[in-house]
Amino acid sequence: RIKNTLHTLTEWQQSQGGTKSLSDYLYDELTQRSPEEGWHYLRSIPGVGPKTAACVLMFNMGLAVMPIDTHVHRVSKRLGLIGSKVNADQSHDVFARITPPEWVYPLHVNLIRHGRKICHAQRPECGRCPLYSECLFARGDQGQPT
Repeated sequence: RIKNTLHTLTEWQQSQGGTKSLSDYLYDELTQRSPEEGWHYLRSIPGVGPKTAACVLMFNMGLAVMPIDTHVHRVSKRLGLIGSKVNADQSHDVFARITPPEWVYPLHVNLIRHGRKICHAQRPECGRCPLYSECLFARGDQGQPT
């Protein structure tokens, strides 16, 4: 499989006269598309899932697209930002609807930080949490740690 992928990439680069890297090509493609079109374009590439597509769009293209990793998903469920039955893939759509564009990057970074430092998957440190009074999980309204 890797051999086939490398062969395909080599053929593609040769077809471009050997002057354009794959990353340059993707960048050019994405700058000509809306964020939603860019999302679908990236997702059409084998092996690119929703988190990778969102990371490329946010970190490389500067677009307001929320990558959902395990920390973002866990903390969001516990705080009630997303429903308790919403899976990580569905979370991308939910955050696209509920998050103002200017909040996407800082919210993403802070949810990850909070998930790593305080709101752990096992044994969250609720006593240290500045969001304790707002947290569904801390009130017992949202089940056990995920």
